[in-house]
Amino acid sequence: MKNLIIITSLLLAAALLTSGCTDQETGPRADLLTVNSTNEIETLLENGPVFIDIGADRCPSCVEQKPIVEELAAEYGGQVAFVYINTDKQPQLSNYFNVYYIPDMTMIVSSDNGKFTYLTRWGTLTNDRQEAMIFGLTPKSVLEVTIQDALRLRGTNT
Repeated sequence: MKNLIIITSLLLAAALLTSGCTDQETGPRADLLTVNSTNEIETLLENGPVFIDIGADRCPSCVEQKPIVEELAAEYGGQVAFVYINTDKQPQLSNYFNVYYIPDMTMIVSSDNGKFTYLTRWGTLTNDRQEAMIFGLTPKSVLEVTIQDALRLRGTNT
């Protein structure tokens, strides 16, 4: 009886160790661009909207958000530039964008003499990034609506 309990315990332990969660990707991913200045963002805007994901490696929600944005970059990369700003490595850009909570995402659709025009989650345009910030871990479907709105505004086929 003792051997049966030991064998059963070992089999159960083996089953638990070999099953469980796997890190399965939900789709293809693309690397996000890194910029070091707003001038680089201005250059990217010449070809289409720019989606900015602001976070840090020390932030669990940022780590979860990044693969979602990478999936979107793989899908829309030819039409939208996807940029990642690490608050720890690029504090000057974090300060420029007044980042105080991460992850923080925003869509820039155009620029006029260095002044960015942002797209809000509700599809309206604003020059006030505070109105256009998307905070926290955000589902792909929500971000995709913003991306499609930006492409429509820029006159790009989706």
